[in-house]
Amino acid sequence: MPLTGPIPEGRSFFCPHCGALYALTHSGVSKTDDGNVAKCAVCARTMDKWDSPVVRIYKLVHRPDDF
Repeated sequence: MPLTGPIPEGRSFFCPHCGALYALTHSGVSKTDDGNVAKCAVCARTMDKWDSPVVRIYKLVHRPDDF
């Protein structure tokens, strides 16, 4: 089911586990205590990890049809 409203700007990123489509952007410098990890809002699995202090922001654009 697609989300309503404008599509967020950013590079396209697909969850490697379920195929959910995200718009990927970057934010200022910040590092969390538990590491930089992005979990999918659809399948709840880790879809990305990174060591850079720059924060990656994932905005869900489209859920896969089978979820």
